[in-house]
Amino acid sequence: MKIVALIPSRLNSERVPGKNVKPLGGIPLVNYTLRVLNKVDLLTDIVLFASETKILDYLEKDLKCNFVQRPVILDNQQTSIQDILNEFLKVYSDVDVIVLWHITSPFLCAETVIDCVGKVHSGLYDSAFTAYSFNKFAWYKGDPLNYSLDKPTPRTQDINPIILEQSSLYVFSKELFQKTGRRIGYNPYIKVIDHFEGHDIDTPEDFEIAELMVNSGFFNLRG
Repeated sequence: MKIVALIPSRLNSERVPGKNVKPLGGIPLVNYTLRVLNKVDLLTDIVLFASETKILDYLEKDLKCNFVQRPVILDNQQTSIQDILNEFLKVYSDVDVIVLWHITSPFLCAETVIDCVGKVHSGLYDSAFTAYSFNKFAWYKGDPLNYSLDKPTPRTQDINPIILEQSSLYVFSKELFQKTGRRIGYNPYIKVIDHFEGHDIDTPEDFEIAELMVNSGFFNLRG
């Protein structure tokens, strides 16, 4: 089975310029993802999918990675993940399972990736993704979602949790994507992680928080 990690990248981020290579704790951000993926033995290949060869200047030399240059048109802000995956499959048409990881979540652990890949590789699940779980009173479109106003208010620990996609790690088969256009199938494995591991960098404030996490030693990712 050919299992390939796909890391989409572009340097023209709007809210955090050069985000994917911006130094976090002195280390260009992309290397956090590569360091973890280099610990996942089930992977056949690790692909950095970007239009700019300049990103190669920021990679640590001892990390295994295959750079594949993608069309510049995919750097457009309106590009969808489906567009990127379709272009990727033109190059890796023989892949069986795709491990899609966005660089903006640098604190995902190798154990989390290994767990998700292993679950799909085993055939027990058709896909896997990271998620957050909230035991909070939730509303949707003006109505309570996980409790009833007509009944006594339950304790938060007794209500059904709300599950939110963390939106950075997805594992799925090529067959699933080509049939449905989706990264999540009908029998997904949901890997619940905490907010520290799943911290996603989308704004300058997110980057500042990530810096605090690294510099405080909360996540020791230099080794």
